[in-house]
Amino acid sequence: MQPVFDRAFAAHRDGRLDDAERDYRATLEHNPSHVDALHLLGVLRHQQGQHEEAVALVRRAVNLRPEDAALQLNLGNALKALGQIDAAIEQFRNALTLAPTFPMAHYNLGNAYASVGRHEDAADAFERSLRLQPDDVSSHNNLGNALHALGRHEEAITSFRRTLELRPGHAGALNNMGMSLNALDRPHEAVPCFEAALAAEPRFVAAHFNLANTFDATGRHAEAVASFEAVLRLQPNLPPAIYGMGNALAALGRPGQAQPYLERAVGLDPQFALAWLALGAVHQALGAHTAAVRALDQALRLSPDLASAHMNRALAWLAMRDFARGLPEYEWRSQIVAQPVIETLPRWHGEPIEQRTLLVHAEQGLGDTLQFVRFMPLVAQRAARVVLEVQPPLLPLLAPAAQAWRVTLIAQGQPRPAADLQIPLLSLPLALGTSYDTIPGHTPYLSVPPAYGRKWRGSLGGQAKRKIGLAWSGRIQRNETRSMPLAALDPLFALDGIDWIVLQPDLSDEERAALDAHPRAGSIHRLDRRIGDFADTAAIVARLDAVVSIDTSIAHLAGALRKPLWLMLPFAADWRWFDGDTRSPWYPGATLVRQPRPGAWDEVVDVVAKELRNG
Repeated sequence: MQPVFDRAFAAHRDGRLDDAERDYRATLEHNPSHVDALHLLGVLRHQQGQHEEAVALVRRAVNLRPEDAALQLNLGNALKALGQIDAAIEQFRNALTLAPTFPMAHYNLGNAYASVGRHEDAADAFERSLRLQPDDVSSHNNLGNALHALGRHEEAITSFRRTLELRPGHAGALNNMGMSLNALDRPHEAVPCFEAALAAEPRFVAAHFNLANTFDATGRHAEAVASFEAVLRLQPNLPPAIYGMGNALAALGRPGQAQPYLERAVGLDPQFALAWLALGAVHQALGAHTAAVRALDQALRLSPDLASAHMNRALAWLAMRDFARGLPEYEWRSQIVAQPVIETLPRWHGEPIEQRTLLVHAEQGLGDTLQFVRFMPLVAQRAARVVLEVQPPLLPLLAPAAQAWRVTLIAQGQPRPAADLQIPLLSLPLALGTSYDTIPGHTPYLSVPPAYGRKWRGSLGGQAKRKIGLAWSGRIQRNETRSMPLAALDPLFALDGIDWIVLQPDLSDEERAALDAHPRAGSIHRLDRRIGDFADTAAIVARLDAVVSIDTSIAHLAGALRKPLWLMLPFAADWRWFDGDTRSPWYPGATLVRQPRPGAWDEVVDVVAKELRNG
């Protein structure tokens, strides 16, 4: 029957698997112990995906010829295909005991280790394979993958570079190198790697996906959308890509388009906690706080310590005026927003401390400090001594109020006096048991230091009957909810009888040039180079008729001074402006003007312009 076996082997070699199988079986009918027929029929069934039968056939061959390393290797391959990794590893080791210089056994052993996360062992196996076959492309690439998994990214890149020297345009190595570059926080080098992988293999889903995520992480959200679209054309039901698309659209300020993607992501994978979190954030951006809470509840059922979900749920509850649930949950911000760490002092929870000193320390932005210092008189009633630590630019402005409140005022970065207890400033409402109805809304609670009032007396330019302060972007960051385009303010500049006093000090060169060239430049006055701190700004505001501002520290300053304020808000405003109202419990002198839909700054400005025209 040897000619029949030889014919089977030739057919197998030529890819005529049906013919090969027929003749292997004919050989075994004649001789059930024909080792090579058992072995190669097992290999053939493995190639056809019939791994259980492959294991049975090759195991019979191994039992008949146990000293054959190739048989041990192929039995390991079939076992690995069945998911029996430990048994496969044993067979690969058997092969290496029989043939220590068998490179394919080292290589396959490395792959088996990698599949169960034993990356140190995998790297060792691939290195042994490469000592025997230094130019093996797959061993270099897979060694790089093992090193990447171990966090040895520079070494991984070296392996991927060697792979590419041996096989230029190797799509897998290019994609893998991009991932290692991303892990080293070198995304701008990673992008060309993913693009080159796609040039070599245009339908490479992982490379499209990695490119999309890299674009998104570096703020190139429109390009991320295009790359996620490419992923979804190839693999329409991939939840991480659907989630990524939703995130990228949300980052572009298109929450309405993001929502169906995120709903689909959680529909396909209900255990996807981050997708529930993103869906909650999109609901918040659309002003749907109740729906946001439902989504965030689900995220937290799946991942109870997901700080961003706790924080977003707090913001939703607070926006709905639910301080009882919102304020305790708001404490999760310490896991997300950097705060001064004072580990040596215990936390104050609002109890009377008649013989002890309390340190209250500012956090987050300047506007947050201006808003929440209103609680300091209440704190001073409960503690023998209070130290308030604030951002240096606020020190001169807050000094008179601190003196009146009997509070010691210090700047961040200065030596702290001895204290017994501490609390972050924005935790005071929780400690004091504040509800929506008990927000201390008395204004003004700040005043201009006398020296600054004298400094700015008669310093404002213009001859118009009304002088109105203006701010259109925040100090901390410029984004679609905390800033608006300068050009959107033209309806305000067109109003007659108003001198506009620019209050924000951090103008870009483009903004300065645009203001200088504006047709109404004569009524627009910049003081930015003369403003040294917030006491300067307060002295200017005190001499104005009103202030028009987006949600910035300037708005909080005007509110604290009880200056008439038109506050221009995005569609989904910060929680402290709550929902729907045109008045604020924080600042009775403020008029809140909200976007009717996301991005509609023009309509906000038109409302403000109309009220100023009729005022």
